[in-house]
Order: sequence, then C-alpha cells, then structure tokens
Amino acid sequence: MSDEGRRVFKMETVLGLVAGKAGADVSDLLGYLAQRALATEEEAAVAPMAKGWLYSQNPAFMQCGEAEGNYDDWVKKECGRLGDNVSLQPISAAELAGISVVLDKIAALKANVADLEGTIAGLQAQVKELTPFKGQAADLEKKLGQSEQKVQSLNGDVANLKKELAPFNGKVAIDEKEIESSVKDIVSRAVKDALKALPVAAAGAAGAAAAEGGAMADFDAPAEDTSGGVPDTFGFGASGASDDGFGF
Repeated sequence: MSDEGRRVFKMETVLGLVAGKAGADVSDLLGYLAQRALATEEEAAVAPMAKGWLYSQNPAFMQCGEAEGNYDDWVKKECGRLGDNVSLQPISAAELAGISVVLDKIAALKANVADLEGTIAGLQAQVKELTPFKGQAADLEKKLGQSEQKVQSLNGDVANLKKELAPFNGKVAIDEKEIESSVKDIVSRAVKDALKALPVAAAGAAGAAAAEGGAMADFDAPAEDTSGGVPDTFGFGASGASDDGFGF
C-alpha cells in the first residue's frame, strides 16, 4: 500500500470515531477521510462509511468492541493494544461515489437554506424600517373610512333633494321682470280706481299730495283729467227740487 497521501492520527482520535464520539479531532479525521470539509449533519452521514473504511484497512479495530464502562479506561486499554498512533489514507473515490451524491445534496440544501435565511433577514430589516409607518397607515385607513361614510351621507342627501325636486321638473320659472311689471300694473289700477271713487276736490288734493311726495313715481300713471272730473250730467237735468236742471 502506497504511503502517498497518508496521514498519521493519534489512536485516541480514531478510537473516538469507532466509539461514535464527537469533537474537533474526530471532525478533522472525518474531513480527511472524505476529502472535503464537512458540516455537523454531513459528518453523521460520513461516519458509518468512515468506520467501515477503517475496519477494511485495519481489521484490528474490529476487535475493539463497544466502549463500555469508563470511556477513558477503554481508550487507555485499546491504545495499549494498538499503539499511540495510526497511519491512514483517505477513502477511495470509488467508495466515496455513493456518499458524495448524498453530501452534494446536503450541500445544495444548505446553500438554499442560507439563501432563505438571507432573504428572511432582508425582509425582517424591511419590516423593521416600515414599523414606524404602521401607525400612520392605520390613521390613514381610519380617515379614509370616515371620508367614505361622509360621501355616502352626501349621496343620500343629494338623492333626497332629487326626489323633492322631481315634481318641479319641466316647470317654467317666472321671469322677475315679468313679476315686477305685473305688480306695477296692479298698483296703477288700484290708484286709478281710488281716484275715481273720491269727490272731485278730494281727488285733486290727493293727486297733488301724491305728486309732492313722489308717490307712484315708478309707475306709469294715466294723464290727469283736465276737465276737473265733473260728470256730464252735473247741474243739468231734473236732479233739483224745482226740477230746473241745475241740480238744486
């Protein structure tokens, strides 16, 4: 057997592998035998094959039996039988072919886990940055809800107004100038009727007073009767006691 690539290990380290112990020295041994750096979960997959390889290369280790009782006493006894050191060579590529596939899958899974952990860490950082804005977002949502309620209320008011105005749809509005003209006509007729009802002298005085006070200045009053308002039958006819036609 060639000594090329071989390495010498302490016997207690190899016995630790046989006994299923863990530790830095055993991890170093497993990494050497598998010719690759191994994580804890990968060491558990390699350990059974490493023990088998160890037994095939050094059948004397198969006689170690179980490490029963005190472990240190067991190591001391086996070292007395096997020696203090042992020279080992890595597991052959042919033997590692099957376990390498498993180790590659474990490595890929670990890489994926690392990526996920990085992604999670980034998301957690973003959440931490956005935390102060959660309160503001809640306030905005509350105000938005209140605004929506107000809009619904206003829509209801508009609908009610539409119902109230519905009966007036199609009706023609009255022109303000037309109303003003109508009022003037009514007042003018009332003044004319009042003047006709008064005696002649009183009517003249009322007309003068109206002129002085500026009353009815805005209305188009008819021209004053210059005949004095005396009826055609005044003083003529049979109205008097003597029936002389002078009204006396």
